[in-house]
Amino acid sequence: MMQGARPVGFLLHASVAMVIGPVAWMVFALGVVIVLGNSHEINALLNAGDLANPSVWGPGLILGLLVNRFTLSTVARWVWLAGMVWMACGIFGALLSYHARFAGICSPLDSVTNGFFSFFPKQPYCGDHGNLSLFTLPALSSVAYSIGASITLWSVHHSETRPDPIKR
Repeated sequence: MMQGARPVGFLLHASVAMVIGPVAWMVFALGVVIVLGNSHEINALLNAGDLANPSVWGPGLILGLLVNRFTLSTVARWVWLAGMVWMACGIFGALLSYHARFAGICSPLDSVTNGFFSFFPKQPYCGDHGNLSLFTLPALSSVAYSIGASITLWSVHHSETRPDPIKR
């Protein structure tokens, strides 16, 4: 691959992971609620395990497996870095915008924990819950995308280096 194409490829993979992955999760969750109804059981299933729920990071993993199956790009393995930088920028911004008047309600750590890492925070008035969709979901999707891309590259490499037992 040409050296100039590597940054462009990285940006394309990062865009797919950090934009399409969270959008796919939101479409999936909305589709489940529309098709199966908005019941307590469906909400409990979609929200079980908070961010550890496979429905949250699954679209990123599937995108990493599928997209990198066609591109076979090694830069796709490094998309998680873009996600972590994005998440760090969000946390840094949240800490900078933390106002001392909230000190009696919640600490800066509580604000970040509630705003970035929980669908159902313990303190509902602590932290900006939009940060979950804006920063955490893209970062999680980028990590899952990188794992999917690495699995694809490993499986392609493994199938090329291993002799076919049928052709012997």
